[in-house]
Amino acid sequence: MSLRSMLVASMVIACAAAPTLAQETAQPAASLKAGSAAPAFKVEKFLKGSPITGFEKGKVYVVEFWATWCGPCVMSMPHLSSLQTQYKDKGVTICGVNIWEDQAINEETLAKVTKFVQDRGDGMAYTVAYDGAAKQMDTTWMQAAGQNGIPSSFVVDGTGTIAWIGHPMELDMVLDEVVKGSWSVTEGPKKLEAAAKAYTDAAEKYKDGLNAGDEAWKKAERDYPILAKSQKVGRFMGMMEGKHYAAASALGNTLVDESVAAKDTMTIMGVLGAFMDPDTRPADFDKALLLKAAKANFDLSPEEFTRHVVMAQVYYTLGDFEQGKASAGKAVELAEDRIKEPLKNWLEQSEAEARKKAAPEGK
Repeated sequence: MSLRSMLVASMVIACAAAPTLAQETAQPAASLKAGSAAPAFKVEKFLKGSPITGFEKGKVYVVEFWATWCGPCVMSMPHLSSLQTQYKDKGVTICGVNIWEDQAINEETLAKVTKFVQDRGDGMAYTVAYDGAAKQMDTTWMQAAGQNGIPSSFVVDGTGTIAWIGHPMELDMVLDEVVKGSWSVTEGPKKLEAAAKAYTDAAEKYKDGLNAGDEAWKKAERDYPILAKSQKVGRFMGMMEGKHYAAASALGNTLVDESVAAKDTMTIMGVLGAFMDPDTRPADFDKALLLKAAKANFDLSPEEFTRHVVMAQVYYTLGDFEQGKASAGKAVELAEDRIKEPLKNWLEQSEAEARKKAAPEGK
C-alpha cells in the first residue's frame, strides 16, 4: 500500500464517523479573506484557557478549527502546542475552535468534546473553545472564508486583520513574520511557496546522491531556517527515495525519538509512510524502525481506533498476520457503531491483499 493510500484510507475511515457536512457542497464566493477585518469571536463555551472577548490591539491570534474525528486535526495538535509555547511571551494566543462535530449538536456533543480535551491534557497546550449549536464561528469564519475542510487556521495580526488562512502545519513562517511585523498579505504567501519548494527540491536532490542531497538540504535550511525543524521528515523521505537506506534509518530513528518526546504524530506517520510505500521500501527494509515508529504512534494515543488500524497495517506489512488480526479486531471494537462494518470489511481486504503479496509465486 502506498503512503498516500495508507494515510488517506486511515483518515477516510476515521472521518466516516463524522456527519455529512456543508464542506461537501458548493460554497459561495469567499467574503472573508486575508486583508479582511477579523469577525467577532463568539463561541458557546471555552473548554480550556482564558476566554477571548475580543482581539486586543498589538496581540496576535491563531484561530484554528478542528473536530475530534478529524485525523489531520489531531496530528496538528502537538505542533500548535509547540508554537504556543514558543510564542507565549510574544503576545500570541492560539485557540482551537471545535466545529462540525456531529450532525445534531447537543449536550452529548459538548460532553464528548469536553472529555476529549481533558484526555489530551498537555497535548492541547493552548486555548480551546466549542462553537456549539449556534455555529457562529462556522458561519462567520469558515463559511465566510469559503473554507471546506479542517484543520483550517486563521492568523489575526495586531491590527485585528486576517493576515493569512491555511493549514496549521504551515504556520511557522507566517507566525514568525506576523509577530515581527514583516508579513505581507500579498508577498507572504509567495515566500511561503518558495520556501516549501526549496525543501521539496532539496529532497529530490537525494536522487543525485547522498552528498548532493545533503548540500541542497543545508542550503534550504540556510535560506529558510524557520522551516528546518518541521521539514525533517521530508529529508527522510528524500533519502528513502534516493535509496540511501543506512542514512535514512539513522535519521528515522532520531526523528521517532524526538517525536515521542514532542508527542508529534505527524512526523512519526511520515516515517511510517516511507516504509509502507512499496515504491520507496527496499526489499530488505528496516523492520525494526518500522515497528518502532508504529509502536511510538500507538503509544501516543492507544485509545484511538485509528492507531489500531495503523498497527494492523504495519503487522500485515511485516507478515505478522496473527498480530495484525488482533489489532484489526481492537480497531473495530473501539470504532463507532456506524462504521464498524465498513471498517471490518476494509481491514479484511487489507489483510487479504497483504497475504497475497506475501505468498510465494504460483501459490
